[in-house]
Amino acid sequence: MSEAARDSADIPKEERTASYPKAYTSALAWTFFLIPAALGIVGDQWLKLYSFPNPLPADSHDWIFAGRHPGVDPTTGVAQAPWPVIPNVLGFTTTINQGAVFGIGQGKVLWFLAFSVVALAIILWVFITSSAKHRVVHFALGLITAGAIGNLYDRAALHGVRDMLRFYVDWYPYIFNIADVLLCIGVPLLIIRWTFVKDDKPGKAPA
Repeated sequence: MSEAARDSADIPKEERTASYPKAYTSALAWTFFLIPAALGIVGDQWLKLYSFPNPLPADSHDWIFAGRHPGVDPTTGVAQAPWPVIPNVLGFTTTINQGAVFGIGQGKVLWFLAFSVVALAIILWVFITSSAKHRVVHFALGLITAGAIGNLYDRAALHGVRDMLRFYVDWYPYIFNIADVLLCIGVPLLIIRWTFVKDDKPGKAPA
């Protein structure tokens, strides 16, 4: 064992973990956080603009007919099948969701706005207080930030979230967007990382 390794081994685990620089001092940590956040927001908003090229109807009751390919044909009132994006896997159909994930809490836009703002503050706090070596944490936080901001903008500007993607399976009838996908990847990734990766193992930098 080298002299440096022996010196490191003599330092208590708590001190070794605390000795890592914080994320806010690291350009690489900011890169792992901001790049997925920026790309996610751009991708989410681009698809939403493509899916809803025209302003939403003033009456929210008419939102069922909004978008490039709504679930109900606005001229006939007949239900329309989704356009295939990936045949037999993923389809395209537009709708406006005034609730949260899975349509929960329809119409409670102000509650969801407040929750989103608090969630973003917590995300920033977790990033700032994390170690500069926590690459997986920073990447997951970037995905979560993109998802939160993407849907926060819709709720603040439109009072409803623009959705357009749907799986061809009966057991999952919900329509979603890219922001939802990013949240569904980022949150489990963060949980798995915190659950299975230990930061204080000797000789290993945190992931």
